[in-house]
Amino acid sequence: MIHLSPRLMCAVKYVRQGILLADVGTDHAYLPIYLCQKRILTPVEAKNGEVLSAIASDINKGPVERAEQHIRAERLSGYIKTVCTDGLNGLEAYAPKTVVVFGMGGELIVSILEAAPWIKASGMRLILQPMTHPEKLREALPRMGFAITGESLSAEGDRIYQVICADYAPDSLCPPKDPAEALTGCLYPPEEKQLHRRLIEQAIKKETRARNARNLAGQDTAASDALLAALQVQLQALGG
Repeated sequence: MIHLSPRLMCAVKYVRQGILLADVGTDHAYLPIYLCQKRILTPVEAKNGEVLSAIASDINKGPVERAEQHIRAERLSGYIKTVCTDGLNGLEAYAPKTVVVFGMGGELIVSILEAAPWIKASGMRLILQPMTHPEKLREALPRMGFAITGESLSAEGDRIYQVICADYAPDSLCPPKDPAEALTGCLYPPEEKQLHRRLIEQAIKKETRARNARNLAGQDTAASDALLAALQVQLQALGG
């Protein structure tokens, strides 16, 4: 039985049963294996006629081979298909309705999504974990027709990971209202309040250093000032 790290576990609650899932940049395929073992994912007919529970894809051959080894070891070869491809290229043949992209920079995730216009379809769900620039991702999702419907946090050591769940809903979009919301999110459940507080405090420290460096270099600090002000408001709203 596969055991997931806290950051991977954050994806699980957003996965719908009876829906074909694509795990992009799968590496070891731990997430789709776990979801199959827990019977959250069950076999469905893909667009191309294959009966599958999940697709595990990666751009590099090495991770795909590692994924295949783990899938075989767990006797799930008939349920999880591995694909070596760049981003979502070619996965439209299977028409997954849930796409997971974890462990990549926010800007790279945006480019992967923008290169796959077929994801703009009714019932499509994205489960995303940007390692950097989450604000770029939150700002881009509404432009692509996706509404953010859930957010979650996890911590491993000092690192806090953000997960964003977004559903295709071009008629009910709500872009981030300010730079702090774009950077750190706002839809976390009450039990993640302290993690959200830590995330904001880390963001304030990082942006303060960047703002001071710009000031010393004689550069404009208006954007930093606006972000820091918004982060302080967000922090105060969390209360004790």
